[in-house]
Amino acid sequence: MKNFKLLTLLLAVSLVSVSCLVDDEDKTLDALANTPYVVGFNNNVANESYFEDIGPVEKTYPVNLVGGMDGNPANFDIVVNYRISPESTATEGQEFDFLENTGQLVIPAGQDYGLFGLIINTGGLDPNTPTQLVLELESVEGGRANIGTINELNLLRVTFVGCNSQLAGNYTLTTTRDDGAQTVRPETITLLGPNYFETESTGLWATNGIGVSPDSSMNFEDICGDVFVPLQNLAQGFYSNEVYGVNLTGADGEVDQTTLDFSMDYWITFSAGNSQYNASFERL
Repeated sequence: MKNFKLLTLLLAVSLVSVSCLVDDEDKTLDALANTPYVVGFNNNVANESYFEDIGPVEKTYPVNLVGGMDGNPANFDIVVNYRISPESTATEGQEFDFLENTGQLVIPAGQDYGLFGLIINTGGLDPNTPTQLVLELESVEGGRANIGTINELNLLRVTFVGCNSQLAGNYTLTTTRDDGAQTVRPETITLLGPNYFETESTGLWATNGIGVSPDSSMNFEDICGDVFVPLQNLAQGFYSNEVYGVNLTGADGEVDQTTLDFSMDYWITFSAGNSQYNASFERL
């Protein structure tokens, strides 16, 4: 809803700027009210990790109204047509099944999102290689909304992971900033969830906190040997500075599956300019 309101507000500002030139605010408001809704996936990446057959598991993923009209939900159902993208490597009936195989998603009247449902076949995941379902939004019935394409709002990427990461443990960590500054310290990696981990430190800070924050940690994922640093706020959200991986379309590091040494590259945002870091973990 936050993004929906924000995009609508930005559109309103642009329209008001134009209307001031012609001194016609009524026409501006009318234009805003008649702007088509925009539909997309606010969260368009999901990782589903299972390492044993626990039977079928039902999961849902929201498809959102991300802009348009006056910032309020529609008073009618928005029916969205979708397809499985040719980019997909996962197979229906193997890794997943659809809850409703109609080729359509519905955002109900009065709501700013609808739910797309999958059944994950936990016994059908590849134990060595991740596979991916890419769902692509194509059109809206009756032309009553547009499909968003900025930042791949029209795509949902669900990665099925059957390989169980073993990165939890003790390491020697060497962190190098892009200006050459470097620290070397002992570091413990903690497992938070399936293939999802927490470090003790971030950047060149020590492990006993950043500024007045008592927490120095950051999170990352290991997907079958590929390391990903998701977007997060510094010191587990204590600060608004953002921490995120350098590669927007792929892995931010990799794991040596023999030694369990691994590395990752990430950015930290600062008002004076962002800094890039390389973190190299050597298993003890």
